[in-house]
Amino acid sequence: MTPKQSQTDKLKRYRKQKSEEYAQTILSTPQKAKLYSIVPYAGVVMIMGDIRTGKTGLAHEIANEMHRRSNLPAILHIPRMNEKQRGSLQRILPSWIKVTTRRSQWKDKAVVIYDEAAQSAHARRSQSGDAVELDELLAIAGQREQLILFISHYSRKLDLNVCTSVHRIIWKRPTFAHQLWERDEMADFTTKAYDFFKSIKSKVEQKKTCLVLDMNEFGFYQCKNKLPPWWSDRLSCIFKEIQTGTK
Repeated sequence: MTPKQSQTDKLKRYRKQKSEEYAQTILSTPQKAKLYSIVPYAGVVMIMGDIRTGKTGLAHEIANEMHRRSNLPAILHIPRMNEKQRGSLQRILPSWIKVTTRRSQWKDKAVVIYDEAAQSAHARRSQSGDAVELDELLAIAGQREQLILFISHYSRKLDLNVCTSVHRIIWKRPTFAHQLWERDEMADFTTKAYDFFKSIKSKVEQKKTCLVLDMNEFGFYQCKNKLPPWWSDRLSCIFKEIQTGTK
């Protein structure tokens, strides 16, 4: 065997080993953990799942726990909202959560909730000025000591730069259709999420449960979450209010 053939064989074995490690992670039972022990600070988190499964409530509870433990303020970013709507929403939130419409208003050392991120981080806007600005903010999130929580139904709605910047992906219950519409790189993960939640027979337990993928260590975890004290039906339906102009 020539030296060149030896190196080629090593590369083949290396690729096979990595493929087996990937398959082992996908097929393994997620480890049980406390959600807040594996939420990175600073970092970027993507929260995905079906409608009405608790994605936004989960993001608010993460912010609540980060404030309780580390006194971190939070920012709720909703770009398509007028001043009257912003003020109305601000009044039903704790004083340490500020509602913003512009990314220039994001503070350092804070939790940023980017709710229904597809509204202003849409995949079709990849070359726009907004996308470039967002890409720059993601790149320096660590330097600014921010935890950015993106919320969307599935990753295909989001700009690719968002998807490649994440440190954790958290699922609330997805439907089978979600894996059909995912980006190819994400389809295996969302299929696992669908199977994981399908194995939980109680609807109540499904609602309380999260599946987390640690992209740094490449491992799955299962966690429980609750809702923050200020949570309300109105908050869960806030985008309907904004779109229709109702209160």
